[in-house]
Amino acid sequence: MSEELTEDQKTIQELRERILQLEQQIDWFNRQLFGSKSEKINAQQHPDLFNPVGLGKPETSSENRPEEEDNEPQEAPRKTKTRRRQTRSEALPEGLEIRSSYVDPPEYRENPAAWRLLKEEPRRHLGKDPGTFYIEEKIYRTWVPIDTDQIQAKAIGAKAPPTIIPGGFWLSNLLAEVVCNRFLYHLPYDRQSKLYQSRHGVYLPKQTMCDGALHLANQCQILVDLMKSDMLQCGCLRADETEARFRDPDKPGTTGRGRFWLYKGLNGNVIFDWTLGRDHQHFLDWIGLDFEGIIGSEAYEVYPKYCRLQKARGKKTRRAACLAHIRRQFEEALKTSPHLAKWFLKIFGKLYQIEATLNEREADENTTARYRQKHSLPLIRLLKKASLHLRDQKAGRPAGPLGKAVRYLLNQGEDIETYLFHGQVEIDNNGIERDVRPLAVGRKNWLFIGSPEAGQRSAVIYSLLISARHHGADPEAYLRGLIERLPSCGSDEASLRQLLPENWAAAQEQSASRSSARAAA
Repeated sequence: MSEELTEDQKTIQELRERILQLEQQIDWFNRQLFGSKSEKINAQQHPDLFNPVGLGKPETSSENRPEEEDNEPQEAPRKTKTRRRQTRSEALPEGLEIRSSYVDPPEYRENPAAWRLLKEEPRRHLGKDPGTFYIEEKIYRTWVPIDTDQIQAKAIGAKAPPTIIPGGFWLSNLLAEVVCNRFLYHLPYDRQSKLYQSRHGVYLPKQTMCDGALHLANQCQILVDLMKSDMLQCGCLRADETEARFRDPDKPGTTGRGRFWLYKGLNGNVIFDWTLGRDHQHFLDWIGLDFEGIIGSEAYEVYPKYCRLQKARGKKTRRAACLAHIRRQFEEALKTSPHLAKWFLKIFGKLYQIEATLNEREADENTTARYRQKHSLPLIRLLKKASLHLRDQKAGRPAGPLGKAVRYLLNQGEDIETYLFHGQVEIDNNGIERDVRPLAVGRKNWLFIGSPEAGQRSAVIYSLLISARHHGADPEAYLRGLIERLPSCGSDEASLRQLLPENWAAAQEQSASRSSARAAA
């Protein structure tokens, strides 16, 4: 009798766990089903809404359609008038401020009295200051010597500097504002076009905005390559990924699923990389087989797999688990197992309080590692011991979210302790997850990327803007500087490195310090 009762109790326990799992699944499906508030109406499901009885003309089938008489006179086709396309100057409203200036060669500036004007060539560009548009007119003048016959004279003239968009009409301040509005402030190009038209009467075509971002990203790819080279040599990086949809050219009217991979190095630079899937090979191709160091990440299998591969090849590569991801698992268990979940969360709170103390003291790497091993290591081992106890106990085995959280923590293995022995490693991935936020908020506005190729161009621009913001530079000012200076750098690595976000921010800070010193003097 007692054996039957024991079997019945086990069956009841298993059924309770199954009921709990099904209730959680139902809650999840309800959130997915009722969380979306789309107002789109399917015309096939509700035909009466679009063709109510008595309104409009019903469609006639081919059988009931009257036959057309052969001798019925046919209307002559109308001649369509082709509209002449407006020039860039004609598309602008009247009354815009024109800022004119002369551009002369250095030979003329040294001795103006020795030269005679031959011709003037004005070139206009559209610029924007905060709140107003203007036209910048530069007049390039050509000169010949006065004491020489005009036929035999050798003319001199100033050359226009190279631009990031050959023959472009926009100045750097306008292009930088449009790009920052799109990638940092989440305004799609068509919305910006309508905004400029309504506020300033200036029509900026959406396609021109897209082309400007395209040229900018293609030119700046070389800077991102330098950032990647430096990041892989630093020996420590954080990795994460997020999804983004793109318009599928092979299936008109549909979108595909792409992926932005994010990497953050010790110097604060963030690199975005675009792929058309989440396949493991994408990460392996990006990081290569020569990397040695620590990779901080969530538990996505590609990261532990890469570390095992490198270890088998004799490389010193380890993964550092993200404690924020582990903590969130226990937060989800608060509803079903509040007592145990609160105990785990209290331990996590102590771990984060230790990190806050280290940040306040501005401790170096060695001090941080020693302090963590003294104060955080016992807490980590306590978490693992409690998780093993809950997993292995025969009665009251944790089910649902608590069991999932316990298994997630134990599956981290030794990776949960990696950060304790390396002071340069952060406790979690929260920093790089904050860098995803502009992308996450932006895709709610622009919904999808225009093409698979546009994904990588977006990744380049995101990399530069987010990295510049990390180093304390104004992203828009940084972008203006790139647009103005990058075309003249060519392939000179020293000149290109001056334009990297960390070097640009340091140069701007030094310039501001010198200006403050001169003002104080």
